[in-house]
Amino acid sequence: MNLFVRVAFIILTFFLSVFSLIFLLMMINNDILSQMIVLVTYLRDQRTYQIVAIVFWLVVLVLCLAGMVYSIMSGRLRRSRIRSTDIGSIDIGVDAIESIALNSAKTAQCGIKTAKAKVFPSKGDKINVQLNTVLYSDVEVPAMMAKVQDRIKKDIERYTGIPVARVQVRVSRVEPVSARVER
Repeated sequence: MNLFVRVAFIILTFFLSVFSLIFLLMMINNDILSQMIVLVTYLRDQRTYQIVAIVFWLVVLVLCLAGMVYSIMSGRLRRSRIRSTDIGSIDIGVDAIESIALNSAKTAQCGIKTAKAKVFPSKGDKINVQLNTVLYSDVEVPAMMAKVQDRIKKDIERYTGIPVARVQVRVSRVEPVSARVER
């Protein structure tokens, strides 16, 4: 889900949760919203309809809260990736994966001055890697960044065993190469 859809889904589920809570409280307590529509008052007075309405709105409330929690948590990668082996499990932290991506980018010798890596979940058990870079001015950007993408993907998959769906490299700035003056 992209950010806009997730935010819209969070807002929708929040309002549905509030709406469900208000109707639930209305069904439980006569003082809350006593001047509601005649149909709602009629349903409130009928014992069988009251029980059905309470159960219905409880289910709606639980589903809305579950949807809200899911939409908030779906954009976050678990802070570790667990791999099972015959003798136990291996817990690979997201920070370790980001470090591998940074080391791969810097050792590719492609003119990267500084870089920051972020790891996001992808479909299945795959991950997406985003690398924000500052380059030196003497770099052929498309060719060198393609080399960096390939190196990051291969290194993460080789060292962790976690498949990489996509590596996105963003060049935020290009800085001139400054000559060092030795004294």
